[in-house]
Amino acid sequence: MKKVLALSLLVLSDIALTLGLLWLLGLYIYQPYTLVGLALVAAFIGAYRWKRGRIGRIRLWLWGLLGCGIVSYQLLPNPTPERWQTSWAKEPQFHLQGNQLTISNLRDFHYRSETDFDVRYRTESYDLSRLTDVDFAECHWDGMEAICHTMLSFGFADGKRFVISAETRLPEGEIQSALGGLYKRYGLLYVFGTEEDIFALRTNHRHEDLLVMPMRLKPGRGRELLESFIRIAQQAHRTHKPYNTIAGNCSSGVMESFRALAPDMPKLYDLAPIHNGSISALLFKHGALITRPGESYNELRRRTYLGYDLSPGHPELYSQAIRRKIQGDTP
Repeated sequence: MKKVLALSLLVLSDIALTLGLLWLLGLYIYQPYTLVGLALVAAFIGAYRWKRGRIGRIRLWLWGLLGCGIVSYQLLPNPTPERWQTSWAKEPQFHLQGNQLTISNLRDFHYRSETDFDVRYRTESYDLSRLTDVDFAECHWDGMEAICHTMLSFGFADGKRFVISAETRLPEGEIQSALGGLYKRYGLLYVFGTEEDIFALRTNHRHEDLLVMPMRLKPGRGRELLESFIRIAQQAHRTHKPYNTIAGNCSSGVMESFRALAPDMPKLYDLAPIHNGSISALLFKHGALITRPGESYNELRRRTYLGYDLSPGHPELYSQAIRRKIQGDTP
């Protein structure tokens, strides 16, 4: 029994080592000016020297190599390029006094296509005592169900709305990739913008699959959720927080804010950003989404799926079209 257990641990250790070395190879490719290059040379010399030695020595050397790569990664500075790409050029600014929240650099781009748009930023004020509803949104593309982009939309009694979307902040000349997102190549920006910008870009121009699901929150919790996101956005800006495909993606702030509202939430849910297509199912399971009597999760998804080309030619009516769609007033 002890031999089986030891062999199992050895196999698991070798799997972890293999995955770690693949990550290390990516680090060398995406961040070639790290110390990894020297470490690879040292590894080659060590492997050659011990080619007739015990396998255990080689394993030890490879673990040391991986440790060197991890240290190199930690020493990498967070991304602070001279210029960011246009869509992520400006950070939102916040001023909160009492119930009055003022957001500067609220993004409100006007799109003719995904790549042809007018750059527009606004300054808007919101009365937080009149915050009426919060919607959870998830966006899928290329038929993927397990992975999505998550956002929140906040609505007020006077009809105003804005969306919070944590996005990969790309430096000029960069093309986003999932692998590149593991190596501090990109920034992380919490975009505050209008639904006519952030949602319509996805449904009307990218033709992605967007669902907008109203949340059930106790009185005052919507404001707590919003203020939590503002703190997260400000910290990300102050520290130049990098985007990370696994550990710091679009859903990390969502789950962090949800935990602030529900600190007793099972620790397992902290892994939800890795498989963020499951977040809405978790919200449904715990009664955090507004549903109709007897409505199943799949029925809710069908009802709140927006489809493409909402309010074509009338972007100013986009938010109204969303509400009519999810309330079932239109087919």
